[in-house]
Amino acid sequence: MTLEELQSKLPKEWRPIVAQYGPAFVAMTTEQAWEWLQVAARGDIYAAHRAILAKLPNGDLLAEWDRQSAEWSAANERNAARMAWQRDAMGAVMRVLVASALAMVGL
Repeated sequence: MTLEELQSKLPKEWRPIVAQYGPAFVAMTTEQAWEWLQVAARGDIYAAHRAILAKLPNGDLLAEWDRQSAEWSAANERNAARMAWQRDAMGAVMRVLVASALAMVGL
């Protein structure tokens, strides 16, 4: 299938996206497209997107995707650490407040 044939089978509104990513699908066999659909159906959108980028002729896209993905992962880890600290701090404050409330009601 050619890119033009693929585009003709899809809504016109989707053509800008198909123009960018369609060459990856055109480069796939039917079996590879089916395998890609299975990855997407499992909800692994990052693996699905990475697989498409890997099939495109511009290898810089995949390298940039990997770089940004590493930055996002690091930012997520930093945020998770901050959230854990906040949760621990709030838990300590709540223990004092519960003890105070119990003391007020005589327990």
